[in-house]
Amino acid sequence: MHLCINSGRTAFGPMQIREEPRKKTTSATFRIDEGIYEAMQEDAQMKKISVNTLVNQLLYLWADSDRFLAEVGLVRITAPNFKKFLEGIPEDKLAEMGRSASKDLARSYMMAKNGNVSLPGALQYLKGFAQHGGYAKYNEIQTDGKTVIVLMHDFGRAGSLYISAYVESVFELVGSRPKITMSEDSVVVQL
Repeated sequence: MHLCINSGRTAFGPMQIREEPRKKTTSATFRIDEGIYEAMQEDAQMKKISVNTLVNQLLYLWADSDRFLAEVGLVRITAPNFKKFLEGIPEDKLAEMGRSASKDLARSYMMAKNGNVSLPGALQYLKGFAQHGGYAKYNEIQTDGKTVIVLMHDFGRAGSLYISAYVESVFELVGSRPKITMSEDSVVVQL
């Protein structure tokens, strides 16, 4: 078993220890360009991880997210440019944009990945949206029998408005209305 331990207290109460089952592994051999391997060795050394761990992280990202997002037309943008983009939009339009952006993408992603639109699929999608999309740092906490998701970001108030509307729309797809609060640099979702 692999343990994911959250200790201490938050503003939401005591945190729980959550066990995650360890996944089976298999061995595979691939031929890759020498320059790619050297870049991987360099990156792994900088991150203080093994090349094997780095390859698993990259393949997980592709398997869990990128292959589905490619099907729905993902466009990548740097975080500073995204922040500037959001800051240039009137606040009343940010929420509208967040809701609009999530409806089609979230539904398409869940259908492509799971074959249905569901609460577990929505949670999985939001985690990918945050972690793999670069929109926020995702933290999920089990406290007092509730799930609390904290999305921390660097996009300021405009980012919080956009992300909270985006998240609200994702949950509407699955018939859920969680309590969503926001600050300058975070969006908190209580299920």
